[in-house]
Amino acid sequence: MRLALLRWGPCAIGVAVFLALVLGGIGSSEKVEAGQGSAPSYAAQVQPILQQKCLACHSGAAKMAELVMDNYDSLMKGGAHGPDIVPGKSGESRLVLMVEGKVQPRMPFGGNPLPAGDIATIKAWIDAGAKGPAPGEASAATPKLAIPEIKPQVPVVSPVVSLAYSRDGKLLAAGGYKEVRLLDASTGKPLATLSGHADYVRSLAFSPDGKWLAAAGGPCQVSGEIRLWDLESRKVLRTMTGHSDCIYSVAVSPDGKLIASTSYDKLAKLWDASAGKEVRNLKDHIDAVFAVAFSPDGKWLATGSQDRSVKIWDVASGERLYTLSEPADGITCIAFSPSGKQIAAGGYDKTIYVWNLADKGGTLAHTLIADEDSILQVAWSPDGKTIITSSADGSIRVRDAASLDPVSVFGNQPDWVDALSISPNGKSLAAGRYNGTLSVYDLGSYKQVLGPLVAFEPQQPPKPQPGQTASR
Repeated sequence: MRLALLRWGPCAIGVAVFLALVLGGIGSSEKVEAGQGSAPSYAAQVQPILQQKCLACHSGAAKMAELVMDNYDSLMKGGAHGPDIVPGKSGESRLVLMVEGKVQPRMPFGGNPLPAGDIATIKAWIDAGAKGPAPGEASAATPKLAIPEIKPQVPVVSPVVSLAYSRDGKLLAAGGYKEVRLLDASTGKPLATLSGHADYVRSLAFSPDGKWLAAAGGPCQVSGEIRLWDLESRKVLRTMTGHSDCIYSVAVSPDGKLIASTSYDKLAKLWDASAGKEVRNLKDHIDAVFAVAFSPDGKWLATGSQDRSVKIWDVASGERLYTLSEPADGITCIAFSPSGKQIAAGGYDKTIYVWNLADKGGTLAHTLIADEDSILQVAWSPDGKTIITSSADGSIRVRDAASLDPVSVFGNQPDWVDALSISPNGKSLAAGRYNGTLSVYDLGSYKQVLGPLVAFEPQQPPKPQPGQTASR
């Protein structure tokens, strides 16, 4: 269940349903009366109702039931059940039947029913032919949704959702809610906190020269954000935005000139690291893109998606070279072998896939149902000998890369391991958990040598105002 919260849920279902509850509970909109003998205007009267009450679940980003109400054309196209509006026949229009509660579930889902005046306006518009905006008529501006900040009522520790070793192995960066913690890799001592991020920092990547750190995330259904931090001054060099939804993965090219990002908005982007400008927008996935990686030589980019595929791209041209489509379910993580001749991937179908890569295609080398639940992360050791995965079954498993035979297992994890990173020398494995702790394991003895450490300071509940008492 929590996998949904960490991956697709926050961006497509959790936030959408939450906003539907909030928007549905906002005071009734003013009743819009159609003029005597005139049909309601779509742009002036109908669209504002849909924007306020329906876009939380039926925007282009959420697409609940494949129904999008961002504009007139997409509204009239309908969704998974076909057209939801029958011009001239409001009594036969699925949209009306659902807002009236005659077809379940009643809409807005989980919220207060539409006021009778709003329903009457929609019905009158449909009965008059459901006409779109008149030529030159401006559509209503989409209102900016105000998402309330919900404060905790008890102390809360952020999950560790991303980890990365610096290229010299001296620093370990941990990403959490709105901040990055820099730790001494050998002792776990906190060295600095990089704060001010808009939401969870879901992915981290150090530059090859060790001078800066890319930290990516962003608020779901709002935007993606990449902040580049100068590691000497601990200040933001630049912030890059462009994705229309949160970023799940970020990677830096071997020469440090490019940054790649992937997002719930189904896109992969390439950015100029020095200028902070987008240089390529890679469109081919049909669902959320959860993972990205550069090949060791920097010529290829790989992306893994909820659409059950891994795609290989030419970095220089932005051309998609080919698609690896064997997975039976969404892909959450990918990793190139140190040679760049193979790539490993894992995801919801509990399976590790390893492909041999060539210029014009890839062939499946190994596949193994490796865990009892979804695979959350995958890492390939620097010497190329082992593949390490973490799973929602509460384990970290080490496997022989050539055969996928088990080598060792770090079982009985206290919570899901959402983040993995192998030190550049291949001797240490850092593991970050959903409960906010991290540990470091020796990959020679397979024993824990550091931790569990609480990576972030607990977020405290607000202090009661004078005259108030704390409640739970």
